[in-house]
Amino acid sequence: MKGNLMKLLAVLLIVGFVAATGAIAGDNSITGMVEKTDQGIVISADDGDTYIVMGKDLSEMVGKTVKATGTLAEGKSGKTLTVISVEPVQK
Repeated sequence: MKGNLMKLLAVLLIVGFVAATGAIAGDNSITGMVEKTDQGIVISADDGDTYIVMGKDLSEMVGKTVKATGTLAEGKSGKTLTVISVEPVQK
């Protein structure tokens, strides 16, 4: 009985951890203008934040508005978006 209770507790902890991790570093979409800065290629998002682009070369899209989907993170150098997909947006 005590062994089953410990197994159940372990499973619940793992499920909670996976759910929390997905909420923090999940795939997200942002819409904004692709720009070239001293930091490299960034997306100045419609929400006012700027994201350093990683994972894809968007240099040919500088000056265009895009919807980019990927994994958001925040580190010492600022907010980053590791791009999985990107599509132009007509404004």
